[in-house]
Order: sequence, then C-alpha cells, then structure tokens
Amino acid sequence: MANHSYKVPTMGKKSRSKANAEIKRDDYPILLQAQKAWEEIEHFRLKRKRNRDYTYGKQWNDLIKLPDGRVMSEEEYIRQQGKVPLKNNLIRQMVKAVLGQFRSNQTQPVCVARDRQEQNLGELMSAAVQYAYQHNRLQELDSRTLEEFLISGICFQKIGYGYRRGKTDVWIDEINPNRIFFNAMEDSRHWDCTLIGELHDMTIAEVISRFSFGSRQRAVQLRNIYSEASNESVRHNFENLTARAIDRLDFFMPSVPDMCRVIEVWKLESREVINCHDFASGEYYSLPTSEASSIEKENKARKESARQMGRTEESVPLIETEWGVTQTWRYRFFSPLGDLLDEGETPYWHGEHPYVFKLYPLIDGEVHAFVEDVIDQQRYINRLITMIDFIMGSSAKGVLLFPEDQIPDGMTIEEIADEWTKYNGIILFRPRPGSPMPQQIAVNATQVGAYEMLSLQMRLFEDISGVHGAMQGKAAPSGTPSSLYTQQIQYSSANLLDLFESFKTFREDRDIKIMKTIQQFYTDARYQTIVGNSLGKDASTYTPEEVRNTEFDLSIAEALSTPALRMASNEFLMELFRSGKISLEMLLENGAFPFADKLLQSIRQSQLEQMQAAAEANNMANTTAPSGSNLPPIQEYTQG
Repeated sequence: MANHSYKVPTMGKKSRSKANAEIKRDDYPILLQAQKAWEEIEHFRLKRKRNRDYTYGKQWNDLIKLPDGRVMSEEEYIRQQGKVPLKNNLIRQMVKAVLGQFRSNQTQPVCVARDRQEQNLGELMSAAVQYAYQHNRLQELDSRTLEEFLISGICFQKIGYGYRRGKTDVWIDEINPNRIFFNAMEDSRHWDCTLIGELHDMTIAEVISRFSFGSRQRAVQLRNIYSEASNESVRHNFENLTARAIDRLDFFMPSVPDMCRVIEVWKLESREVINCHDFASGEYYSLPTSEASSIEKENKARKESARQMGRTEESVPLIETEWGVTQTWRYRFFSPLGDLLDEGETPYWHGEHPYVFKLYPLIDGEVHAFVEDVIDQQRYINRLITMIDFIMGSSAKGVLLFPEDQIPDGMTIEEIADEWTKYNGIILFRPRPGSPMPQQIAVNATQVGAYEMLSLQMRLFEDISGVHGAMQGKAAPSGTPSSLYTQQIQYSSANLLDLFESFKTFREDRDIKIMKTIQQFYTDARYQTIVGNSLGKDASTYTPEEVRNTEFDLSIAEALSTPALRMASNEFLMELFRSGKISLEMLLENGAFPFADKLLQSIRQSQLEQMQAAAEANNMANTTAPSGSNLPPIQEYTQG
C-alpha cells in the first residue's frame, strides 16, 4: 500500500489563502467523471491480473464452467480428476531474458545543446539529471517499470518536487496501474490525454500534514471528514507480500479500513484569457480576463509618461490585447464524499500534469502486453506435461504375469513378489510341460505423439515471443556454427526492437520532465553543490535564469554506460595521450579511471607548490639585486 504523495508546490500567498479557505464539496461532477474513467478500464485490470498470474506461476487459475453449471478454477477441476496440475513456467524465463538484455545495455541521459556555444549548459544539465537518476535509483526503478510494461503493456511514473528522505529535491515514483485512471486515447504519443489521476491511501496524519496548510481549524475539518481512520490500529491491518489488497481496490473505499482514500485528479480545462503583446519588450503572454483593468492602467501610465516627456501618444509602445481561449491543466484532490481538499492550476513550468506513461501499442485504443502473446502456448505446454504425467502414471510398468500352476510348493504369491523385486532374488520351481513361463510386461504408452507436440509448442513459444534460446544463453546444439549462433542473437534483438524503442520513448519523455522540473526549482547554489568545478566553466557562473532560458535549446539523448564502452573510451584517450595530442590532465578529466580524481588532485597540488616556489625565488632575486643595476637574474648567473 505504498503511497508516494508529496505537496504540490505552492507559493506563500496562495498557501495562506488555502489555509483560510473552508473545505467545500465543489466540482463533484469531476469526481464522478474520474470514477467513470476508473471503472471503464476494469477489463484492463482483470487482463493485467491474468498476465501477472501466468508470469509468476499461477497458471491454472482460469475459471471454467462445467456441464452441470458449476464454476471452478482449472486447478480445482484437475485435482478432482485425480491428476496433479503441473506447469513449466516459460513466461518467467522469457521476461527475465528481456530484462537481462535491457540491463546489459544500460544508458544514461545526456542533454545536448543545439547551439554549440551553450554546450557547457548542456553538460551542466546532464550532470543534474544524472544526479536525479542516482538518488532516485532509476536504473533499478526502470527495470521494474519495464517488467510491468512487459506484463501489462502500460507503465506509469510520477515526477514531483518536495521534501523526502531528509532533503528537498526532484523525486520519481512508479505508480501501480491498478491505482491509475485516464480518458480514452487514440494517439500513440498520448498527446490527446485530457484526464488522468490516481488513488491514494494515506494515514490520517499524512492527510492532515498534506492538506491543512498550517491551519489548525482546517486540520479539525479534515479529522471530521476522515473520522473512521485511526492511527492506533493501522499497524494491525497490513497484508504483507500479497497482491490481494491491490487486486480488490475500490474507487471510493481504501484497501485497509483505517486508511484515508484521497483521489487525485488532473484535468485539461479551457478558460477565457487575454492574449497580450507588449511592444516595449516584444513579449507575448496571457492573463486572466480579470486582469484586463491592469493592462488599461499600464497603457494609460505609458501615455501619461510620454506626454510629460513631450512625445506623441502614437509613438508610445503599448500593450495590445486580444480575447482568446486557452487550455490549462488543473489539479484537484477529493475525499470519497466529494470534499475538495486542494485545487489549483499546475505549478510546474512544463505546463502539464506530473505523470509520464506509455500505453503499448495503442492500436485503435487497445493495449496488448508482450506476455499476452504466449499465454496460449504456455497453457498448451502445461496441458501436455500434465497429460504425459497422467499417461505414465496409469500405464503398466513392470507387471509380472505368473501362472497359478507354476507357483512353487511352499511359497505364497507374496513371497514370490518379494523375491522377484530383489536384485539377487531366487525363485526355485519345477516348470510343468505345456504351461507358460512367468513373464514381466512393461508397456511404453507415452508414444502417442505427446512429445512431438510438446517440442512443437516449445518452438512456437520461441517463435511467437521472439526470445530464442541464443538470447537466453542456452548452449547451442553440437555442430552449430558460431556465426549462426550470433545471427540468432541478432534476430532476437530485432524482434524486441519495437518494444525497447517504445520504452525508450517513455524514458525520454520522463527525462525531459525531470530536466524541466530541475530548471524550475534548482538554485545556483544547488547547481554548484551537484556539479562543482567539474565543468570547464565554473558552475557558479551560471544563474538559474540562464539555465532556464536554454529550455528550448536542449534535447535529451541516451548514451550507453557499459564497462565495454568505458574501456573503449579509455583506450581511445590513451592513444591520444601517447601521441601527445592531449595532456595528462585532459586524460584524467575525460577518462573513466577509478583513481583519476585523486591523481588529478595530486598533480594540481604539485603544480601549485611549484608555482609558489618559483614565485618565491623570483621575489628573492628581485630583492637581492642592487637598485638600478642592470645585473641579470640569478638564473642567468647560474647558467653562465
């Protein structure tokens, strides 16, 4: 029941006005619209649960209807037939192979400036975004997000700014798809998203801390709204290491009775604005219609100032206005009863909601997961394994046929069976002429084509998924050329290329939002703390305004970060150093050597000491030479 809520950034006056405002039940139709959006994707949540169960080994949970009208799971039905529901989980191995491929090609974000004169700013932002990667553990988070992407076909993350884990910074959280709702979309880029939100389960203490805005009166109102919540008993209601709580989520009721359900809704709304063009500064901007009087006052003040200076009104650069309609994102936090806990326009400079998501492939608005393609093959493989086990268990294996008239005198049939099963047993009898001898029957009843069908389904599983044995690291059959094995790995990578590129687009959108959030909230001191003097130009010389103005000049790219790439980069730098193209300091600054920083610091310290010693020697030489004499310095005497 993880909750990753944080305060939407607000400014001082706005926060104080919210603290004095009474909690009302406004905008209830928007809450009903959010509920409708959540209910309309119930079919997706059921399909996701089925895909998850097949991925993690619960592969006999599908319900079947018997001829007598009873409904039960496949596992229960098989057990009633006296069989054991066996399974061979190939889906899990397939998912792990794709995740291993992703982890073996880890990338890191790089901000590239289109204007090469601003490349230092690009390096500054690259260091800041990579810092966000580090303290949010995004390499691990992205692996789990990709796993969700493979299982369900969608993935969600949330980017925000707030105080957590002892510091105020940019935070990235993975959101469970069961808690997400959104409007119907057809654009594969998701640019037609107009509604998105999330279900939160918080303790009463979190609700008061988040929505009281420093007002005790408002905290009392919140406590009355969530009067059923209790801090004392909440610790007794945790369900650990199980998916039952997330599977039975309800829109209005929290999964645990002692928690508080908070519904976060972001909606793209239209409003009337005044589009302004200031001819004095050349700036274009929009203002609410309520600010029309302020524009008129500013124009009158400019005319009056020009009149006092003896200029004509026609020469005064005024602010021209035009009525228009614009769309803005607004956020609202509701209680299950419709109480409006918080609302406002998006505080983020990127002008959007804080979520980043990917729906795959979104053809005709539908989502189809990678795991979904091989479920039928997995089911048939499980059926064949169970059938082969049943046939082997019910076939005759080592049955002894012993004629009654051949039973030796003084022995019972039990004694004969006991002697027969001993590895050195002896049965002494006198055979009767014309009577059949004892014989043992072993029937191989499994040669009914089951093994061939199982082998066929295993090959179909690889062909449909595109994850062949070479990609999974399986040993090649004897006599397989190495070129063929390498080609199979390349084919597997090509089959997964569309999936990886879609996930790469998701990461790029996420990284752009991280960069813009950093540009909005970081100060010059924060940049200096993160980057320090690692750039050619001191990071302290960059002001936040200078960094923010490069927003449209920067683009996010991905650079490989693997040991093989670092080794190749170091070797290239070493070749340049051996040929004298770069200095030792350049080698250490640009290379990826574990001792580079310490050695670079030692070199610079040694150079500083040498410069100080040389300066002291020059000072001594100047002070010992007679005033007005033309004697050469001490070094020239020494050389002579």
